[in-house]
Amino acid sequence: MELVEKKHRYVYLLLIITALIIIFLVTFGYVRQLNRTILDNIINSISEIAAHDKSTIETYIEICWEDLAEIKERFESYGCETVADIESRMDLECAASSFTHICLLAEDGALYTDQCGTDAFGSVDGREDLMPYFANGEKRVVARFDEQAQGDGTVQERILYGVRLEDYEVEGKRMLAMIGVSDISSIQDKMVIDSYKKDGHSRGHSALIDMEGNYIVDISKEGYRNKYSNLFDHLAEAVSSELTNEQVADRLRNRETFAFYHSHAGEEHQELFYFIPFDKEMNLYFIMSLSESVFTEQSKRLVTMSMVMLVLSMMTVVIMLLIVMKFQKKTLIAAERARSQREFLSNMSHEIRTPLNGLIGMNHLIMAHIDHEEQKGQIKEWLRKSQSTAHYLLSLVNDVLDMSKLQAGKVDIIKEPMLVSAMIDEITAMQTDNIESRGVEFIVEKEITAPCIEGDVTRTKQILMNIVGNAAKFTPKGKWIRLSVTQKQTDETHVLTTYRCEDRGIGISKEYIGQIFDSFSQERHRHTEGIKGTGLGMAISKLLANAMGGDITVESELNVGSTFTVTIPSAIVQEIPAYLLENTEELREEAVWREAAAGGSVERPVKIMVVEDVELNAEVLLEILAMEGFETAHAVNGEEAVRLFRESEPGEFGIILMDMQMPVMDGATAAARIRQLERADAASVLIYACTANTFQEDRELAMRSGMDDFLTKPIDVDVLLKKIGKAVR
Repeated sequence: MELVEKKHRYVYLLLIITALIIIFLVTFGYVRQLNRTILDNIINSISEIAAHDKSTIETYIEICWEDLAEIKERFESYGCETVADIESRMDLECAASSFTHICLLAEDGALYTDQCGTDAFGSVDGREDLMPYFANGEKRVVARFDEQAQGDGTVQERILYGVRLEDYEVEGKRMLAMIGVSDISSIQDKMVIDSYKKDGHSRGHSALIDMEGNYIVDISKEGYRNKYSNLFDHLAEAVSSELTNEQVADRLRNRETFAFYHSHAGEEHQELFYFIPFDKEMNLYFIMSLSESVFTEQSKRLVTMSMVMLVLSMMTVVIMLLIVMKFQKKTLIAAERARSQREFLSNMSHEIRTPLNGLIGMNHLIMAHIDHEEQKGQIKEWLRKSQSTAHYLLSLVNDVLDMSKLQAGKVDIIKEPMLVSAMIDEITAMQTDNIESRGVEFIVEKEITAPCIEGDVTRTKQILMNIVGNAAKFTPKGKWIRLSVTQKQTDETHVLTTYRCEDRGIGISKEYIGQIFDSFSQERHRHTEGIKGTGLGMAISKLLANAMGGDITVESELNVGSTFTVTIPSAIVQEIPAYLLENTEELREEAVWREAAAGGSVERPVKIMVVEDVELNAEVLLEILAMEGFETAHAVNGEEAVRLFRESEPGEFGIILMDMQMPVMDGATAAARIRQLERADAASVLIYACTANTFQEDRELAMRSGMDDFLTKPIDVDVLLKKIGKAVR
């Protein structure tokens, strides 16, 4: 389960990382596409404004040309036959029109103005010749025409409009064109980009240029005014530009509509130039220039709004993904648990049914041949095997219960003073016969610096018994097993105890070492055939060691041997409790007593009451105790046990074996009732709980009810006799 959950965590982490990468890529692509879209929208907006302004200007220029043509027609209708008449009429027309000056240009270059002068506009010195404006056969002309005022030398910005005349003569002089001049503001007012103003400042400008790049009209760009008379002079000083002057000139000649970025030193943002041509007859270009900050601001606003929406959307997706993953995790865990349960039940079915099959079969053989005297030896062998199989089934059940409690976290690790050397001696006493009977040498080594430590002696002994027992199973005759214990003090009050079991057995393959602590795991090959095991011992040992704050490691080589190392940290007990020293002495006395009991030299005055509702269990216990020479009595429930004890003579019963779960009255209630009786032996009689329930709460219930000790069903006869032996002594 832990491995599956770890795998799921990696999968979820990978999904989250993948989702974040996708979000980043989507966001990057989205922002990039958004900027491109905003730029396209800005250009579209510019093109619409430029087309509108260009159309407005075209209309205005057309009106100016039409006004000049109408003035010429009115001259004809007025019958003006002399130059004086013409100049007089021009003065009147000028006052009534939008022009500041009106004049006639003769084919010989003479200029007749509204100011009654024969020279150009009052014979202002330095005035350029107007003939070049019509040198290429132009029918209509619009051009820049600045005037230098007399006196102060200032320049007045003007626009010149002209229309070619056909067959118009005055006093025998053929007239070439009618010309009108107006202030430049008449067009500038139609070119203001109000939508791109900020804090009263315009961030865009418009301009009119001719095909050579000369400015005819420009607004809102102080750098252009009286400084740059040509667009190419301005572009030549750019720090960066997407198009060169030559490329711009080519596009102008081809009358293309185009746009490009450029920037100048000291400018915070780039400028976008947009070019759109007028009709061919006008030979003009309309220009709009816009600061990049305009669409950067729009982009920021849109990006911010979009990012907020995108983040909210992504958060929603991520939350939904996490919810789905959570439910998926629960589903996967449930599926894995179901699979584990199926696998567990399958393994348990195999592990239980296999020995049960043998046990039932041997019982059948025993029943079939019980009367055959000649097969008495065979029947004894079958009984021996039945007993061995029964013990195996018991160990399997105990291991399964231990595993379930460990995995559920219901195993309480008891920290109490323990003698390390005494515990090793007990393990040695229990395993020596088993090991040496196989022809294997058993070596025990002890290097103990802290003889008494705090720990759970029962669980530590269980771990070491599992490891040493396995070593005995898998070590062939003629080899050896070494059990050693060493200690290393980690600080003034704590010590690290290391238990090492080394053998020269069959070893473990590299492939199996990684699975040795898994449940129901047992390596199968020709060397392990016929060796029984539940496959839970090492898994339980690992969990127990971890629960005590320690660990188990294994090193092994196939056909060479294995070394299991158990490390458990403990607190040092400075003063050894007296009861531990007494228990050590009791062990010696018990050995003497059992030897004497085996020789029949010990009297057994203790009468034992067996309180058991299951007839078969009661029969077995009563028979075993009778075989050991004890006097017994039987009660079928707690109520009868209380009655038998109350009616007995004081001191008649020395021990009560009390079942915990019985009809009428349970064992805990019966024990409490006996302790409450007003007789001297009610407090001193030994009451042992006998139950199949092995959880800590069951032990605590037994102790609270007044019982003295705890025996787990099925009852181990050796343990039972050991406890009774203490009472006898």
